[in-house]
Amino acid sequence: MLQAQLEDGRLILLAAHQREQIHNFRKRRFLCPACRKSVIIRAGKKVIPHFAHEQIHDCELDGTGESLYHMRGKLQLFYWLKKQGYAVKLEECVKESARRPDLLLHAPSGRELAIEYQCASISDEELLRRNEAYERNGIIPIWILGGNRLKRTSTYMLDLPKREQRFLMQHKQSMPLQLLYYCSNTETLCNVQHILLTGKKQTIGQFFFRPLQRLRFPQLFHTLPKKLLEINQAWHSIQARAIAKPLTFASAPIKRWVTRLYDNGLLLQDIPLYILQPVESQYQMSVPPYIWQTDLWLEQLDHIPVMESVSLNRLVYVCRKWEVNTNPFAISSNKHPVESYMQRLCQHGWFDQIDSETFVKKKGLSLF
Repeated sequence: MLQAQLEDGRLILLAAHQREQIHNFRKRRFLCPACRKSVIIRAGKKVIPHFAHEQIHDCELDGTGESLYHMRGKLQLFYWLKKQGYAVKLEECVKESARRPDLLLHAPSGRELAIEYQCASISDEELLRRNEAYERNGIIPIWILGGNRLKRTSTYMLDLPKREQRFLMQHKQSMPLQLLYYCSNTETLCNVQHILLTGKKQTIGQFFFRPLQRLRFPQLFHTLPKKLLEINQAWHSIQARAIAKPLTFASAPIKRWVTRLYDNGLLLQDIPLYILQPVESQYQMSVPPYIWQTDLWLEQLDHIPVMESVSLNRLVYVCRKWEVNTNPFAISSNKHPVESYMQRLCQHGWFDQIDSETFVKKKGLSLF
C-alpha cells in the first residue's frame, strides 16, 4: 500500500517524502487504513516507498499483490490529477463498502469517480463486485488497463480476448466504444476508440497515443477522429480471412454453423461480404458476426419479398440463441446488435427503416 495511518489518524503518503523524512518515519508506528493492523515501511533505491503488513493475514490491501509497475503508475496518475486541480485520494475507502479504488476523484460537479489502474488479471466475480459496489454508492468506475496488457498486432488491430472485453467503456451514448491503457514506464496513455469486435480475440480499433502530461482528464472521454476507410478495410479483411479459414481447428458452434450452410447448399466462399456489416454492439453476441448475420439472412432476410416489411422483434428473436448472458459494465447503450445491423443495411440502401420497429426491404440480395 502507498499510504498508511499514524496512530493520531494522519494518512502518510510515503512516496511524497524525502529519504531523510522516511528514515525518521521508521521510528513511528503505522497502521493499515483497512484492517488497523501494524504495517512497516519498505523503501530502497529500487522500490517505490510503500507500506507492508508485518504479518501475512486476510486484509484487502495486503492481498492486492501490487507490482512496481502498478504502484508507479498509480502515483503518476494521482499526481497528474492533482496537478490539474482535482480533489483526488489514494486508496480511499468507499462509504458503506470495503472497496478501496486506486484513486477516488471528487469531481467539481459533485460526482465521484473510482479510477482503477488494472495491470493484472481479475476474475469476473471480483470485477462485478467492485462495479456493483461503486454503482450502489453513486460512483462512476473508470478502468485504465496497464500498458502491459495492450496486445497490438498491426496498425488497426489488437488481440482482445473475452476477458479483456469486460473493460470496454461507453460513458455517453454519443461516444464510440473505448479502452484506456496507461504505461507507467513511458508515461504514455493510449486511448483505443472506434472498436469493432470480430467475435474472436482479434479486434479492430484506432489507437491514439499521448504523453500523460500533455493530456487533461476530460480529454479521455472525447470522441477522437475516425479513419473510416481504413477501419472498414481492416474489418472486411478480417471477415474475408475468417470465411476462407480451414475448419480443422474450428470450435463446435462454428462447425455446426458450417454444416448448416452445407445443408442449405452453400459453401463458406458463397457468403457475400456485402451482407456482413460491422456493429459496435457485437460484444452482446457469443459468436463472430459472420455466423449470426448469415443465420439472420438464411432464417429471415433472404425470404422477405422486395417492398415487404419485417419487425425488429422478429429479427431479434432469430438471434436470441447467440446472445451472451453478461455485457461490459460501463456501457450506456442498450441497442441490440440486430438493430445496429439493420440500420447499417439501411445506410447501404438495402432496407428502409419506417419506424423504431419496422424495416422494409428495398432490393433483393439472394444468397443463392
